[in-house]
Amino acid sequence: MRDQPLDGCRVLVVEDEFLIADELCMVLRDAGADVIGPVGHIEAALAHAADAEPIDAAVLDLNLAGVPAYPVADVLAR
Repeated sequence: MRDQPLDGCRVLVVEDEFLIADELCMVLRDAGADVIGPVGHIEAALAHAADAEPIDAAVLDLNLAGVPAYPVADVLAR
């Protein structure tokens, strides 16, 4: 098996549309990522972002059922 571009990377997926979230997770896993989520609510996304385990990257839907996800990006940036 050859190395995948995202081997060893923990990627948080924040998306409230099931089909989009499912496809994103599949593509990321195929690239070797350890996917966290998907999560579709701001509270769960904030909890994962604040977790002690490091997150290497994130895919954020910035509109979670009408709630802006900018606070999640702020926590991840810290």
